[in-house]
Amino acid sequence: MTLRARLGIGAALFALLVACGFGALAYLTFARQMDRQLETVLRSDLQRVTTLLASPTLGASFGDPSARGVILQFVGPDDRVVMWWGDDAPLPRPDGVATHERHERTYLVTAAAWLATDGSIRLAHDVTEALASRHALARALLTSGAVVVLAAVLGALVGVRRLLAPLVRLARQTRTIHPATTDSIAYHGPADEVGDLADGLNLTLAAIRERRDQERAFLLEVAHELAAPLTLVHYHLDGLRRRHPDEGALRAASEAARELLRTSQDLLVVARGDLERALEYRIVDLGDVVRRVADEYPGVTIAAGERAEVVGDPERLMQVIRNIVRNAVQASGSTAGVVVAVERDGDEQVLRVSDSGPGMSSEVREHAFEHGFTHEPNATRGRTGTANAVGGGVGDRASSGIGVGLTVAQRLAERHGGRVRVAATSHRGTVMEVRLPAADARIDAEAEA
Repeated sequence: MTLRARLGIGAALFALLVACGFGALAYLTFARQMDRQLETVLRSDLQRVTTLLASPTLGASFGDPSARGVILQFVGPDDRVVMWWGDDAPLPRPDGVATHERHERTYLVTAAAWLATDGSIRLAHDVTEALASRHALARALLTSGAVVVLAAVLGALVGVRRLLAPLVRLARQTRTIHPATTDSIAYHGPADEVGDLADGLNLTLAAIRERRDQERAFLLEVAHELAAPLTLVHYHLDGLRRRHPDEGALRAASEAARELLRTSQDLLVVARGDLERALEYRIVDLGDVVRRVADEYPGVTIAAGERAEVVGDPERLMQVIRNIVRNAVQASGSTAGVVVAVERDGDEQVLRVSDSGPGMSSEVREHAFEHGFTHEPNATRGRTGTANAVGGGVGDRASSGIGVGLTVAQRLAERHGGRVRVAATSHRGTVMEVRLPAADARIDAEAEA
């Protein structure tokens, strides 16, 4: 439930409680005052009657026999009515004041001693109209209370909406903040707590931008420092390898230099912010890209049938596939155990890269695509460390790694509308999967949009 809804419901309940409390208090106060007035009149009339009996006055009368709404009875010791006005049916003799129903009318009854006969004097006033007016007041209070509550609820909803409007706009802007740019939030509203929150967010975003720029500058410096000597080392080792093709040590050194050079290129991509730059979209056959990458890793098995077309940047897609294939080669220890397959699955083209390595632990699998993830080795040969430090893998070969390759692959795949995931892993190997929207499905979806 949203904050706006909770505040609206809270304001409505508060208005309901206030209206009910006010109505109940007004009704009870009116009812108590009416009861007191009716009892006062009743006791006053009874007092007048008993006074006349005790001190008779010439020409005085107990009451007008034609008066409506009044019953006066003189009742003997045997509970027989000796004299009456209004009604001869005996009235009850309450200890104080009580109500009595008679002929569909409500009476307020009281009694006093008739000392001359050991009987009683009983007096009743018809209070039907008074009680009806009390009920009418209750209905009026309920009706007016309902109107007040409805008006209060509507006013509260409108007021809450207006009060929360700056916060809603602020929340909407925070959802659109791009992690690559972390632009400041433009706040337009009163200088209140929401304004303080916007200022705090902008200060935090400014600190994030400063830290990101510092990290990129550092990465760029490191990548440049690595790229120049690695290019030279790879060039000479590759030349020596061609002159001495049977030397296994030269071949291993040349491949290691090439992987280090690839890693430095990934660092440059991250440092320069190339992951956020605009892509050059074309219709690309994933099979062609896979074959180009396989040429760099002789011995990798390719299983690609008919054309697997996607919409994307050819160079960026090649970088995605190269990083995943390189990770598989490092996990397997050679290209012989790596298989790259491309197939269609519904509206997606799926690239699967299988290796024959030792697999991933649950921890490594969970953090495989996190930039900067490190993992301490154990007795089980796995997928972190040197694989990460050299080629961006996630194995258990050394103490820790920086995981650049898979991070870059995931980010680039997401920019193409796809994703990279660990499809399966066990002690016999791991299957990495790249899913990208098929070209025809993507074009149809954009045409409908």
